Amino acid sequence: MLLFLCLFQGSGPVAGLVNDGDRAHTLYTEMAGFPLETDRYGRLMAGVHVNGVGPFPFIIDTGSSRSIIYRSLTTMMSLKAVPNKSRNIITANGYRLALIYPIKDIFALGHTLKLSETVALPDIRGSVAKGLIGVDLLAGRTLVVRPESSLAALVDDVSSLDSAEWGYVQGRPVAYGSLALEVDIGGVMVPIIVDTGASDTVINTAGAETLLRSATGIRTEATTAVVARGATRAKEKLLVPNFSLAGRGFENTNIYVADVAVFRLLGARKVPAIILGMNVLDQQDFAIDFKAWRLYLRTKP
Repeated sequence: MLLFLCLFQGSGPVAGLVNDGDRAHTLYTEMAGFPLETDRYGRLMAGVHVNGVGPFPFIIDTGSSRSIIYRSLTTMMSLKAVPNKSRNIITANGYRLALIYPIKDIFALGHTLKLSETVALPDIRGSVAKGLIGVDLLAGRTLVVRPESSLAALVDDVSSLDSAEWGYVQGRPVAYGSLALEVDIGGVMVPIIVDTGASDTVINTAGAETLLRSATGIRTEATTAVVARGATRAKEKLLVPNFSLAGRGFENTNIYVADVAVFRLLGARKVPAIILGMNVLDQQDFAIDFKAWRLYLRTKP
């Protein structure tokens, strides 16, 4: 925790803090970006100011429709819930009733999201994260992530990605603004949702059965892995020898089989579907365009 906060409070060659009233604004160039950290599950975290206070570590979650806070942050900031008001929130594990807290704004990745309120969910066990950056802040822009350099930027101009070093796959919006694509796995096209808030790549039972029946080269293996924010146990995983996405090849990828609630909520209980998580995404620089609905992967070092 101390290491994470020091990373965002100090200045360095790619970012420095400049006081502007009560808010700390970070100077950055388009492809330099803001420093990132990862939690114990491998999920990306950026520094966030809430109501001008911070920075606090928030997970960048492209599978979340809204930016939210965790309960420990309400205690740290002495926030009081709005009386007699709550909301049902869709999470990876189903619906959860959450209390509502008055929040004016959050500042993350160089951009401000104006709010009147947001919900607070229980903290993720074992993670230092204090909230989620959702697609409400990312909408209409491109999230550029450089995992090896631990940097991220949120930009309007994606012309720098139009080069031989980058490939992309065209997708479409799904649910409340997440990116959906299709990927060929062993000769079978499977819909995927790009989810930086997922540490692992997960396939539903319908998808696993389809790949084992119709795809080539897929094997299965027993496992006791815990997925979906540590709340669902996968009993088996698929061993995928190779597949290609946006011109980038991936070898020997583990895809965990689990019917997490989000598949049902997205109408994919009986049809193949995959949540593409960080175990695949963090193997190269990547970018998610929330305007043209594309996933870019850097195909050359």
